[in-house]
Amino acid sequence: MDNIVNNYWINNDLEVLVCDDDGKRVFVIVDTDSGIEEEISEFAARVMCMTPDTTINMDNWEDFCTARGYFTEDN
Repeated sequence: MDNIVNNYWINNDLEVLVCDDDGKRVFVIVDTDSGIEEEISEFAARVMCMTPDTTINMDNWEDFCTARGYFTEDN
């Protein structure tokens, strides 16, 4: 998937991507071991990304999805 805005590694093989597809936000799960990519819902992306081990939560979800605030490249 091109136009990756941000990503979150679930484990060594699974990654959730936030992508921009001509102005539409798209969430994709990638199995980096096999190379399989599958579009998922925003709800599914939230469930996978908002765990006790992450700094991602409902208050900063939009920042994560747009790579702003805490989630800028410098951090």
